[in-house]
Amino acid sequence: MTARISTAQSPPLGLVAPFFLIAPLGLIAGGLLIASHDAAAFIAINHPHTVAITHAVILGWLTTTIMGATYQLGPVVLGGQLLSVPLGRVHLILHAGSVAWFIWSLFYWERLAMVGAATGLVISFLLYLVNAGTAVKRGNRWTLSRAYVAVALGFLVVTAAFGALWVGSHYEGWFVITPGKLSAHAHLGLVGWLAVMVMGVSYQLVPLFSVVNRAKPRFGWAALALTVGSLVLFAAVIFTDPPAALRVPAAMLLAAGPLLWAADILRLLRARSRRKLDIQGRATLLSLAFLALTAVLGVTAASGTPLVSDREPARLLLAYAAAGIFGFAGSPLIGNSYKVLPFLIWFHRYRVLVGHSPVPLVDDIYSSHAAHAVLSLHALAVLTLIAAALLGQLVLLQLGGVLLALGAAGHALSMVHMFLPKQASRQSTLKQAEVVLQ
Repeated sequence: MTARISTAQSPPLGLVAPFFLIAPLGLIAGGLLIASHDAAAFIAINHPHTVAITHAVILGWLTTTIMGATYQLGPVVLGGQLLSVPLGRVHLILHAGSVAWFIWSLFYWERLAMVGAATGLVISFLLYLVNAGTAVKRGNRWTLSRAYVAVALGFLVVTAAFGALWVGSHYEGWFVITPGKLSAHAHLGLVGWLAVMVMGVSYQLVPLFSVVNRAKPRFGWAALALTVGSLVLFAAVIFTDPPAALRVPAAMLLAAGPLLWAADILRLLRARSRRKLDIQGRATLLSLAFLALTAVLGVTAASGTPLVSDREPARLLLAYAAAGIFGFAGSPLIGNSYKVLPFLIWFHRYRVLVGHSPVPLVDDIYSSHAAHAVLSLHALAVLTLIAAALLGQLVLLQLGGVLLALGAAGHALSMVHMFLPKQASRQSTLKQAEVVLQ
């Protein structure tokens, strides 16, 4: 069951919008770092250049976007209240500065700087959890989406704790960070934080934007339980650097929960009343396609089969990461931003004018052509990165990075354009005239 929308509790536009506007800078940075990478990308997944790219995208782009979205989701959908709007603004400044510092320290592998930046990030996460977590805790009832968001916040705590421990170990030399330990940290964040959050929010936004009235989620609670259980088991198994005989079953089980969720989302989309998919619906379908590819690549990478050269063992892992991070998690965030941000702008700027003068519709706030162009370019960039990793083609990998940065830049500019004054279109004027006549 989805929660009801309560727009009266919407936080200020000045709190939520900056998160959406700043987030693409992380993807631009990640794309440019990929474009400047060398052949070491195919050799070691924990190369400093690759680690900097990963955190630029995950912390700078995906996490920043999700933070802004949950600041809106908590009060409006879950029915709770943020602890403090000013605290949210302080949090954004601290988060953005800490992410930039952390990326720099990873790229140059400056261990002391890593400790300082990681400390800033931990404080940033704590501020976010106190602020957004208060809204989740004070929600009206335990809906499906609220449960997913709460679980994702819990995994954010666990992931941040592991990350801080790894940074401390790099500096103090407490223990050796093996590939298995690194993989456990990565999957707690990628699946527990990002995937669970994307899955949960989709249960609210897909029925809302695609107008799904005739069907309800069937596997939502089962998918959540399966995802959480399999993730805990996977992290415990992979932490010990096990043989392929253990890695493969764990990877297959890990894929089962998200795939069950995907089947549920497809059911909802098939039952939609709005037959023509908008940007959010198409981004959701794209995400589901990349999820299927991610599952295949993940199980294949876990098997250790000789599909790539022994001299370039990171290629399968790179393809897996590109499909999961940029494709599965990234695509819906792009699509949702073209629905959430225009609505916020309309609500805060034009709602009070309704009935007094013609105002633009929500769809007039953004360009549908630009939105689809950005999503298409992003998809092309992701496919290019996956192909480059599988083929071991450095030039193709660098091209994928350029395409990724260009798509992110286009996305950022299109969102900035949303804030320019808009005139009521002929369609919106006619609709408002019909309302008056009725």
